[in-house]
Parts: sequence; structure tokens; C-alpha cells
Amino acid sequence: MTSKARFPLLLGLLFSLLLNNTGDLSVVLARPQFQYVEPFLYPPYPGTASEESVFDHSSPNYTSTDNRIVIYTGETIWKTCPSPEPPGYPPPQPGVCDIGSGIYWSYALGDWIAYNGHDGIDYGMQYRPLYAAADTNQVVYAGWQDPRNHRYALGLYVKLRHPNGYFTTYGHMSAVAVQSCPAPGCVNLPHGEIIGYSGNTGNSSGPHLHFRVSDPTNRAVDPYGWIGEGPDPWPYNQRNSLWVQYPSTRVYYGGRSLVYPNGDPLPYPTPVTGGVVVDDGSANFSETPSGCFTIVTTSPTQSEGGSMRYVRPVLDAPTCTARWNFPAGLAAGEYAVYIRIPAVHASTEGALYQIFHAGKVKTLTVIQEVFPNPYHVTDGWIYAGRYSFLGTGNEYVALSNQTHDTVEQFASLKVGADAVRFVRIGEVQPTATPSSTFTPSRTRTPSFTFTASRTRTPTFTPTASWTFTPSRTFTPSQTYTSTRTYTPSRTYTFSRTPTYTATPSFTRTPTYTATPSFTRTLTYT
Repeated sequence: MTSKARFPLLLGLLFSLLLNNTGDLSVVLARPQFQYVEPFLYPPYPGTASEESVFDHSSPNYTSTDNRIVIYTGETIWKTCPSPEPPGYPPPQPGVCDIGSGIYWSYALGDWIAYNGHDGIDYGMQYRPLYAAADTNQVVYAGWQDPRNHRYALGLYVKLRHPNGYFTTYGHMSAVAVQSCPAPGCVNLPHGEIIGYSGNTGNSSGPHLHFRVSDPTNRAVDPYGWIGEGPDPWPYNQRNSLWVQYPSTRVYYGGRSLVYPNGDPLPYPTPVTGGVVVDDGSANFSETPSGCFTIVTTSPTQSEGGSMRYVRPVLDAPTCTARWNFPAGLAAGEYAVYIRIPAVHASTEGALYQIFHAGKVKTLTVIQEVFPNPYHVTDGWIYAGRYSFLGTGNEYVALSNQTHDTVEQFASLKVGADAVRFVRIGEVQPTATPSSTFTPSRTRTPSFTFTASRTRTPTFTPTASWTFTPSRTFTPSQTYTSTRTYTPSRTYTFSRTPTYTATPSFTRTPTYTATPSFTRTLTYT
């Protein structure tokens, strides 16, 4: 190698050392900067979601003190505005590039970018089904980060392992439809299978999905890869995209460009029809002890058959249990199970449904309080997974009054019991399959399937909130005209503020220095 050929290499190594903030040349030399990983990811949700935050290539570990965000294009976004200012779009308030909570101004994109130290991608969405992003051979975890602290870290979340050794994590959920199992190979879950529903649990300021991809050593990586000209400052990231099909994304509030490439939306699941419904009070329903539930007559839109029942929750051993038996006479086989959440008297944040099938039992967590809703579960029916039933008796779905509610709130809540539907697989496809597959490219698709606007004002105010008025959203304690009066025991923030997500061991407390006054208007489609 000539001296001229060595010079760019040495410059690259020096630049990499500076980016890594380390003096250890062996770390730089050992970086797998050009490793290739076969794409294996599909969109983890149907439809189109907003792009809310990015993977920080400088330090995706929530302990960052470097005051910068490095996105996958190679752009560095600084907490302190550079001087002199770079070309592009200046911040709304001259000289202010930090609005708190690790959110900095991008001159290249002309918008705020979140967050410093962020280890995943945040997709803004309202309580919709979530799909396994890849074929899965193990559900590593499904449940609360802390059952007694619903505002901690990822809240209700699912972590999946895939055959290539990579993991995906889905944070801030409102219901799960899978259960953890002990070792790789314990499940065979195809991509596109519903694993639960997105939500607003954990350290979150608005409904969204925190999507994290980690490599076989459990280090977080950016699924979009790295397309910057220089070396990736995060030494563990692959360069290529891991997406077989990019998720469909949009910008809600006037951003001039998406950070990540945009893909075609996946379809929503087929509405549940058919099967056999076991309603409360029917021949295949029982409660133990008899009469422990309070029976309520409702309108037909609020519960199946116009009646439901409820009981107060307990945190210790259950004292009241509802049971929907697998109907006698149904053929043995695989069934999709759906659970109807009544629109009234169902306010628990930690209902525990148990599915007894083929000699096994699985426990699922559902936040009844947020179902039904005017977004994607308007009728109250939620998917609870697919199970093999032998049809030989003693197979059923159970719901007790033992919950994962918080100590402060459980006494004021109610566990609602309504109906369960058993749908033979083949009668209806309960999950969506990708609409297309393609080889990811680095060509950005600028087209949008969603029109949104944001009214910017150049003045900053000391308030820590952003005003956001969705055309199809609601405010807490508002009456749903279609189904239920929504009176949550704790206030859910459905107004869109920057979403704060955290790793399982970290809770972020936002500290605002200055916040622009934004009025956001969107139209859901």
C-alpha cells in the first residue's frame, strides 16, 4: 500500500477515534463497520404512523452526556447551536437548539429531533394492533416492566427473539396477545402475527410504539442501518437496512423531510366475524363463587347481548372468577380467541386473562380502561392469540378479580366480564400478511399518504407542553358517543407531546428549558 493510499485510512481511523470519544485504537479497528446482516424485518404495525424519534448513533444507552444526536444519515445534531450557523433551516428562536428532554434542532431537516441517547424508533399511533416484525422462535418476555408502577420505563411490553439471534422489543403497549416461553424454539410465531396492541403505558407522554432492535449480544442497533459517509460512531451497528419492507411513516407537523425511508402500509386485520360466541350468562359461562359479579344491563353497543358483569379488583389471591368454556361439540383444532371488553364498568389497568387449552395455560394482560376506543377497537373485541384446543372438556378462558393494578388506584377500579369468541383458524385470517416484499434501498421515497399541517409560531414560551388537536382524538373523561363513557382512573395524555421512552432500567424525568408553542392539526385516515 502506498503512502497516499494509507493517508485516507489513517484519517478515517483518527476521525473514528474522535467520534467514539476513546483513545483505544483497538476498539476502532475491531468495529464491524462493514458487516452485512440479511434483512428480516417487516413493519410492526398496520397502516401509517408518525415518525416521532430516531435511533441515536452516538450513544443509544440513555446515559449520554455528549449533548448530540447522530442520525443514520451521518448528520450530527447538537444541543448547543453551532457557530457559525450551518446552512439549512435555523431554529424558530435564534440560537436555541435545545427544547429539553434531549430534543435538538436539525438545520438540515428543519425540525426537532428526539432523543439524545435514544435506543430505538418511536412511531406515533393510537391503540392499534401490533405485528411481530419477523418470524419468531421465542417470546422472551410479555408483561409489565413493573406491575405496580404503570408509568415506569417501557410499561407493558413484549420482547421477541428471531431465528437469526436478533431481538425486537415493543414498548408502551395496552394489551398483549402472547406469553413468554423459556428457550429458542418454544414458539413458531410468523411475522405479521398480532402480538398485542399499542398504547401509552410506561414512561410515555402520548400513545405510541417504542420499537427496539438488538443484536445477538443484546446491544441496540438501528434497523435502518447507516448511510453516512464516515464511519458509524456506534460500533455495533450493521451498515445495511434490516427491513425487508419499510414501515409506512409520515410527519404530523410540518417537518420538511422524513428522517427514515417510507414504505407501503400493511393492511389492518380483518374484522372479527363468525366463530362461536360465549356470552356471560350463557350455558357455557360460569362464575365462582356464584353471584360474585354484579350484573348490569347495557345497550347492545356497550356489551354483547346487552348485558355484562363486573367486580372490584384485588391485588392478592382472587376471590371471584369468570369462566367461558370452550363449547362442547366444537371440533378439535387451532382457534383464534377474541375477548370483548365491555364499554362500561371495565376500568382496570391490569386484567389477567388465562387461556386453558390442550393441557396448557397462558396468561395475558389487558388494560380494559382504554377499550373500546374510537380508533381501531371500536366494538371492544380484541385479539387474544391462537391456541390449540382438544375439545375434550376442561378448556376455557378465565378472568378473575386479581389484577396488576397499582396500590394507589385498584380500590376504585372495576374488572368487566362480557364475552369470548372462538374462531376456527381457516374461517378468518386474524392477522395481516405484508402487502409486498422488496429489497431495501437507500433511495428515499418522498411521497406521503397523509396530509398534515403544523402552525409554527417563532416565539418561545416557558410552558412544557405542545398543543395538539387531532381531529379524531378525544380528551380525558369525554363520552364516547359510540360505546362508552371514558372515565379513566388516572389521566391518560392523549394530546400529542414528545414521547419519552426509556430502557427497562431507566426512567426519564423531562426537564424543559424552552419550548416552542406549536399548534398541531392532523387528520387520521
